[in-house]
Amino acid sequence: MNEKKTKVNDSIATKLPWIIFSLVCALLLWVYVTDTEGDEVTLDYPGVKVVFEGESALRDNKGLVISDTETNSVKVSLTGSRRTLSAIDSADLSVVIDLNGITKTGTYSLAPKVIYPSRVDNNTITHAATNPGNIGFYVDKISKKSVDVEGVLNGSPAEGFSADPMEFNPSTVIVSGPEKMLSQIDHAYVEIDREDVDKTLSFDSTFTLIDVDGNPFVNENVTCDTDTVGVTLPINAVKEVNLTLSFTEGGGATEKNVAWTLEPSSIILSGDSETLAGVNNITVAKIDLSKVDEVLTERCKIVIPNDTVNMSGEREAVLTLSIEGLYKRNFTIPKNNISCINVSEGFEAEIMNSFLEGVVIRGHEQVVKSISDVNIRAVADLTDYGTATGIISVPVRISIDGTTGAGAVGEYKVYINITKAES
Repeated sequence: MNEKKTKVNDSIATKLPWIIFSLVCALLLWVYVTDTEGDEVTLDYPGVKVVFEGESALRDNKGLVISDTETNSVKVSLTGSRRTLSAIDSADLSVVIDLNGITKTGTYSLAPKVIYPSRVDNNTITHAATNPGNIGFYVDKISKKSVDVEGVLNGSPAEGFSADPMEFNPSTVIVSGPEKMLSQIDHAYVEIDREDVDKTLSFDSTFTLIDVDGNPFVNENVTCDTDTVGVTLPINAVKEVNLTLSFTEGGGATEKNVAWTLEPSSIILSGDSETLAGVNNITVAKIDLSKVDEVLTERCKIVIPNDTVNMSGEREAVLTLSIEGLYKRNFTIPKNNISCINVSEGFEAEIMNSFLEGVVIRGHEQVVKSISDVNIRAVADLTDYGTATGIISVPVRISIDGTTGAGAVGEYKVYINITKAES
């Protein structure tokens, strides 16, 4: 009995390697059949990128460009062996649209071709489909457009300084792309984030294209002739400067006898800090007090220093001026006290007036009351009349003998007959 059992065990041991070999062969055969002929499946691959083949040639050779694509990705469905498909993901695939046959603008809808990774045997894939089956897109003509560069300072100048509008170099940017896309672009935008700026800034900066609705514009088919622009942000000092007057004493009046106001009394200037350092006030008018009777009201032009800006905006100041604390009296100057000087050689001058009346003398009351008509003289200077002849109205300068505390107010003229002297 034991001998028989031993023979059976020896027989099994002898056949075991062949049994294992047969099982391995069967397994390999099953795998082969599964991969090549059996267990065919269909798998979906979402988000596969759409690629346009020949896009560069379309742009460079035909002046056309793709715009308004319906989608940038599709879902791909593949049918094939499980082993092959399970080794593929969406990033391994692409779908290609051939643009080589396109020659003009218009709307197109073309079926894409699925491209597999190089490691995949195409023969193991029996069917491929995309969803959507056709890709719609628009082919537009490439055009160019010039847009202005604009900018804003997000922040503020330091105290005592102001920021002028930004300056750009270049001041415009040339954008190229589909005509339909370019019509949406309004300007290029630069944004500066700085606080307490106390000097002029100059640097290169990137920019953002802005559409007509004020939103950032981004489209891969639109390009710019430059990626950066030169930016200058002028920063100037700011200073309040008083408005003032200058006076020429006369008519018995000095600056002490004048009460005056200017409206406005000051303005705000912006400019280079060194320039403004020497500007403390601006004289808007020079007043000859001998020509002011009692009250003067007039508009005075505000002339600011070169290379500065009037931030207040006022271009004129209203002057109100009055003479106070003086006494006035009218006098008549006799003919003997009227004379001429600087008569041209070879000519004679004759005073035609018998007297000059209505001459107003102003000054301190005691001084004016002490003056008599014979103390006042009127002198006509004929320097500027050359060889003119005939009766001419000539301004006269009024002087008072023996006093400096009073003077004439206003302007006066006399008639003089100029003739050639007899030989």
